[in-house]
Amino acid sequence: MKYAVPTDDGTTVGKTFGRAVSFAIFDQTDSNMVIIENAGISAEHGAGTGAAAFLADKGVGVVIAPEVGLKAAQALAAAGIKIAATSSGTPLRTAMDAHRT
Repeated sequence: MKYAVPTDDGTTVGKTFGRAVSFAIFDQTDSNMVIIENAGISAEHGAGTGAAAFLADKGVGVVIAPEVGLKAAQALAAAGIKIAATSSGTPLRTAMDAHRT
């Protein structure tokens, strides 16, 4: 299973989903975590749905975020990606460890 967490500093959970600077993607199979830049951060419209499509392409199964907008949540659900809540400012590994299945 792959988990994605929005982050603005590469160490803690960011405040936003679609306009996060990057995403930490954790692959449970090998315990590897990579930080990938959010290419849609500057999109005029649809940053959240673009981020959802981007994460679906990466094979993410769970997004862990403090808040996800309605359209982004619908796009994630349509892609079969679950959403788990966490607080902004939480260390990335702590957020991921709390939600791993």
